[in-house]
Amino acid sequence: MKRIITQKLLEWKDSGRRKPLLMTGVRQCGKTYVLKELGRSAFSNAVYLNFEEKEGYGRIFAYDYDAERILREISLMSGEKIIPGKTLLILDEIQECPRAVTALKYFCENMPQLHVACAGSLLGVALARDRYSFPVGKVNRLQMYPLSFREFAEACGGEKYLKLTEDWPTERPVPELYAAPMTSLLREYYAVGGMPEAVREWAENRDMRAVEEVQDEILRDYADDFSKHAPAVQAEKIRWIWDSIPRQLGRENNKFIFSHVRGGKRAAELE
Repeated sequence: MKRIITQKLLEWKDSGRRKPLLMTGVRQCGKTYVLKELGRSAFSNAVYLNFEEKEGYGRIFAYDYDAERILREISLMSGEKIIPGKTLLILDEIQECPRAVTALKYFCENMPQLHVACAGSLLGVALARDRYSFPVGKVNRLQMYPLSFREFAEACGGEKYLKLTEDWPTERPVPELYAAPMTSLLREYYAVGGMPEAVREWAENRDMRAVEEVQDEILRDYADDFSKHAPAVQAEKIRWIWDSIPRQLGRENNKFIFSHVRGGKRAAELE
């Protein structure tokens, strides 16, 4: 699926003020996909490390912050050459290795010709938990989101309607010929949402039951993160709030009230 953020990544690649890139965003919104695609299409090769999948990668950063040593060990471990200016080094789930976040400062200062792109979710939580310093001023930041309506429409065959209405005069009514399919696409977007896996399922099969299964899996994965990134007592309270959100916002008076989360619990305990 075409993602608008790809253009920003290409601009980062060729920027004269390029620093290591830190791309943040919610889980499963497509960060890994767009970075791998960037490596495939715009570089000679890409070297990919996922700190969540392989614990050994974190140990590379445990000794010191010598950029040349770190690259040598990554090359040995991955079996791939890293050539500054030609290779994209992708550090995924970087929140699992706060020392790798700190190391970005030294990549910036001592190896500016190397393209380093990192992806992370819950980064602020992880850094606060482990008390590692953030490389302020030494990284470029980019926030990624789920698919926008424009991206959704393009993925689902509505690109021609987007082009037709792109420069439409605001004072001129949009003919039903164009308005009807665009309205239909918008309703689909409300139901499917913008998570790439759900959008792909809808675009390929138009099976809402399968889309709902994908959505449910994502919700369960999010809930599992509570216990991973918060103390047990807080994780339980977070889950109460999480479960309460759709129930409260589905009411006519769609305000979220902490004291309505769970019987016997005061707002001050949960806020």
